[in-house]
Amino acid sequence: MLITEEMAERVRVKRAIDRITAKALAEKLGITHVTLAKVENGDYDAPRRIYQSVMEWLTEDL
Repeated sequence: MLITEEMAERVRVKRAIDRITAKALAEKLGITHVTLAKVENGDYDAPRRIYQSVMEWLTEDL
Protein backbone atom coordinates (compact mmCIF):
# COMPACT_ATOMS: atom_id res chain seq x y z
CA MET A 1 0.00 0.00 0.00
CA LEU A 2 1.48 3.30 -1.08
CA ILE A 3 2.39 5.94 1.47
CA THR A 4 2.23 9.16 -0.51
CA GLU A 5 4.20 12.37 -0.07
CA GLU A 6 1.15 13.95 1.63
CA MET A 7 0.85 11.10 4.13
CA ALA A 8 4.58 11.30 4.81
CA GLU A 9 4.26 15.00 5.55
CA ARG A 10 1.41 14.29 7.99
CA VAL A 11 3.62 11.74 9.77
CA ARG A 12 6.49 14.23 10.06
CA VAL A 13 4.22 17.03 11.28
CA LYS A 14 2.44 14.86 13.87
CA ARG A 15 5.76 13.49 15.13
CA ALA A 16 7.04 17.06 15.54
CA ILE A 17 3.87 18.25 17.27
CA ASP A 18 3.91 15.27 19.64
CA ARG A 19 7.67 15.77 20.18
CA ILE A 20 8.43 12.09 19.56
CA THR A 21 11.85 10.97 18.39
CA ALA A 22 12.09 8.82 15.29
CA LYS A 23 13.36 5.92 17.38
CA ALA A 24 10.45 6.18 19.84
CA LEU A 25 7.87 6.34 17.06
CA ALA A 26 9.44 3.40 15.25
CA GLU A 27 9.21 1.33 18.45
CA LYS A 28 5.59 2.40 18.97
CA LEU A 29 4.69 1.38 15.41
CA GLY A 30 6.66 -1.87 15.63
CA ILE A 31 9.01 -0.99 12.77
CA THR A 32 12.70 -0.13 12.45
CA HIS A 33 13.97 3.43 12.28
CA VAL A 34 15.13 2.69 8.72
CA THR A 35 11.58 1.79 7.70
CA LEU A 36 10.26 4.90 9.44
CA ALA A 37 12.69 6.98 7.37
CA LYS A 38 11.21 5.42 4.22
CA VAL A 39 7.70 6.22 5.47
CA GLU A 40 8.66 9.84 6.22
CA ASN A 41 10.25 10.24 2.78
CA GLY A 42 7.02 9.21 1.05
CA ASP A 43 6.36 7.23 -2.12
CA TYR A 44 6.95 4.06 -0.11
CA ASP A 45 5.09 0.87 -1.02
CA ALA A 46 4.58 -0.36 2.53
CA PRO A 47 3.39 -3.80 3.56
CA ARG A 48 -0.20 -3.84 4.83
CA ARG A 49 0.80 -4.17 8.52
CA ILE A 50 3.10 -1.14 8.39
CA TYR A 51 0.57 0.91 6.43
CA GLN A 52 -2.14 0.05 8.97
CA SER A 53 -0.03 0.93 11.99
CA VAL A 54 0.98 4.28 10.47
CA MET A 55 -2.61 5.17 9.56
CA GLU A 56 -3.90 4.15 13.00
CA TRP A 57 -1.24 6.31 14.66
CA LEU A 58 -2.14 9.27 12.45
CA THR A 59 -5.82 9.02 13.39
CA GLU A 60 -5.54 8.09 17.06
CA ASP A 61 -6.12 11.68 18.26
CA LEU A 62 -9.15 12.31 16.06
